[in-house]
Amino acid sequence: VMDDFSLISTLIFISGAILTVLISISYAEARSIDRGEYYALMIFAVSGMSMMVASSDFLSFFLGLEVLSISLYVLIGFEQEEAGSNEGALKYFLLGAFASGFILYGIALLYGACGSTEYNLIIQTLAADRSETVNLLFLGGLGLLLVGLGFKISMVPFHAWTPDVYQGAPTPIAAFLSTGSKAAAFMVLIRLLGSVFADLQMEWSPLVMLLAVLTIAVGNVVALVQTNLKRLLAYSSIAHAGYMLLPFISNNLDGSASIIFYLIVYTAMNLGAFGVLAVLTSRGVSCSTLENLAGLGRRHPLLAAIMALVMFSLAGIPPTAGFMAKFHLFSAVVTGGHIEIAIIGLLFSGISLYYYLRVIVWMYMRPADPGLTETRQCLSLSGMTALCLSALTILAVGIFPSKFLELAQRAVMTLQ
Repeated sequence: VMDDFSLISTLIFISGAILTVLISISYAEARSIDRGEYYALMIFAVSGMSMMVASSDFLSFFLGLEVLSISLYVLIGFEQEEAGSNEGALKYFLLGAFASGFILYGIALLYGACGSTEYNLIIQTLAADRSETVNLLFLGGLGLLLVGLGFKISMVPFHAWTPDVYQGAPTPIAAFLSTGSKAAAFMVLIRLLGSVFADLQMEWSPLVMLLAVLTIAVGNVVALVQTNLKRLLAYSSIAHAGYMLLPFISNNLDGSASIIFYLIVYTAMNLGAFGVLAVLTSRGVSCSTLENLAGLGRRHPLLAAIMALVMFSLAGIPPTAGFMAKFHLFSAVVTGGHIEIAIIGLLFSGISLYYYLRVIVWMYMRPADPGLTETRQCLSLSGMTALCLSALTILAVGIFPSKFLELAQRAVMTLQ
């Protein structure tokens, strides 16, 4: 189906892909992976994401999922000379294959319950027949789908692959994986939980609430001890997945709109953070740990300023977009009558200040290594363009959020 929901989703994926391509150009050249297949696979991945969210049948959704997954398996292992890249690709491939198996088993149970894989026929069957056998088949199918999609969004306890894969993958691909792939899975969840399985909310809501709180807790607590930047951003990504799961327990249009708004902001924030690392790497500077960022405020004031803005936004400090995204997300949770869950989320959001602000401390308050040398003298034009666009989006959405909120609300109106 081509409705506002699938159209706006596709715009988010394409925007993320364009920014990823911009930060990839100099990085791919510096790392000797600037081959045509790199960009072709990204286009395949975006087409898979678009197919996933536009599907009105579980089989076409699964085809889109596989197109996305197979493209990512190759992209993660694109730096063939790097052991970490090969390791990350193999881990993602093996666990991704299991996740796909769970999704297929879930689709099989749903087919057994109503004799069709079409969303509309499943909704009709669920409304007409609420017998115990049919309910068990539906709940079993939904549970297995949650396992598979939980893997894609890095939901605890299906998150173990995330730090290893983000650390090993080429930096722009880690950015693409943390934004596009996650956004596609969340958009599918919005369609499934908000429309297809809305009648079963009493059954699935407590489970989603528990998993959301666990995901927030694990992501934030483990991130506190990380010194590797990609692993820190990976655990941050897990925590943000937990925040985006919270509005599902309210299961209303405001909650779904707040998730889409959060995804728009999250895409700009994560691409900005990984983009800074990619631009530094393309200059021949190692930036794998916090120590590597020491003195960045003096060496590259603009890069340091963009990274600081992204960290403030990820922490939810006004007037950045991250603050507005968290405000509307927690407002939707409170409006849905779950104020205690919102308080838990806010407390863990406060804990996250430690590891986000620690990055800023290293950039501005620690001296640079005197022996540090850079192989290139000028910053990548395409990479800096992407970073400036991300920074402007973070500021624009933080100060003028209404247009983006209207876009998110327009998307979910079609799911009624």
